[in-house]
Amino acid sequence: MGLFSALSGKIYRFNSINIPIDNGIAARIKELDESSTERILLTMSFGITQEMVGLIFHPDNGIFRKSLDSLTKESLEKTYYVLMDLSVSQIIQAPMLNINSENLISSFAKISQSTVDKKTEDIEVYKKADSGVMKAYESICLNLNRQGDAQSAIPFGTSFLKIYNEVITKLVEAIYNK
Repeated sequence: MGLFSALSGKIYRFNSINIPIDNGIAARIKELDESSTERILLTMSFGITQEMVGLIFHPDNGIFRKSLDSLTKESLEKTYYVLMDLSVSQIIQAPMLNINSENLISSFAKISQSTVDKKTEDIEVYKKADSGVMKAYESICLNLNRQGDAQSAIPFGTSFLKIYNEVITKLVEAIYNK
């Protein structure tokens, strides 16, 4: 992060909004059964989300850096859950994982302080979309009152897919001892 970003207070402002949201989600994940598959998968989803939030709001080169001044707790929290909805939908669709999606969605509803029906509906939006990643990008733009464009949509999509693929590859290697 650049010196100007630090001196301008953008980093402090972002962290003052981000850290309580991040800590709240992490604490709710820790409340899940330690040995459950759902906790592992939701930790993965949360890790993907944390990486994406750090990238897209980076004060020097994040695609949503111009939204930092108007960022609110509500808009950032919505962004977290859009990204988690997307990553959970992608994890559910991973062909090499035999996932009980009902249990995963139920646990996800608990940590997102939502209902199972609402989380099922949210995840289905990404599963049914031509591109779940682009649907998430559009949702985040809407949450932030930003106009989306191809110049930022492409880096958003490639960043998400790169992070997701790295996480899934590590999970598959751990499962199959590769």
